[in-house]
Amino acid sequence: MSFVAISDVHIKDPGDNQEKLFLDFLASQPVKEASEIYLLGDIFDLLVGSHEGYLKKFGDVFESLSDEVKKGKKIIQFEGNHDFHYGKLIKLIKKKWSLPNESWVYRERPLVREYNGMKILFAHGDEIEIENPRYQKYRKLIRSKPIYFLANYIVPFEIVDRIGRSASEKSRRHNMASYSDNQADKLIKDRFRRTYLEAKNNYNVDSLICGHSHCLDLFKTDDGVYSNNGFFPKTKTITTFKDGEISHYVL
Repeated sequence: MSFVAISDVHIKDPGDNQEKLFLDFLASQPVKEASEIYLLGDIFDLLVGSHEGYLKKFGDVFESLSDEVKKGKKIIQFEGNHDFHYGKLIKLIKKKWSLPNESWVYRERPLVREYNGMKILFAHGDEIEIENPRYQKYRKLIRSKPIYFLANYIVPFEIVDRIGRSASEKSRRHNMASYSDNQADKLIKDRFRRTYLEAKNNYNVDSLICGHSHCLDLFKTDDGVYSNNGFFPKTKTITTFKDGEISHYVL
């Protein structure tokens, strides 16, 4: 059994550089060899709610992913903090391209799987991040039932898209300032390594594969690995699992 995992692509518009890089990822050798594809959140810079407008806007991406399913691969897709509350959209995609229900799984929470005797925790990263209580309060708000109801049944796609673009731009400016600081980058990386060590105990796992931090890392302990592909448009790196080993592959 082999798999690939990717997060934090942040596709913003059809045909943008992020979308092209993601399609390059799908055409890469590791994906060709993998039986499972993990999409660990923030694949899109904004995708909130199950609006059919996303089917049109990101049609090339969804069709390409559907093609991978038709080749016999399984997709396990996680919510991020930029793409969430869209479970019904995945159902629409599977219906549109006549895909088996179990072939494309939508995850709201972390997942533990065992491969070659190695227990691995898969997550976006924000749901298990420690030492960031302010963000956890924000996350609880945006993942709440009232926000889900608003995103899926009340607010039209055009308004969600407009609000989200503004919020994403503010977030991007904040993150650019943070990630341009090498000291801040080190602090975030160290925090996520501590998150990994805590997750090992909390979830009884050996390894963790996640994103969210935008900090590239492949941290090995005596009995496991923490892998993060960082901000994909910058690192062009994915996580792979083959022959019992977690490693990084650069496109």
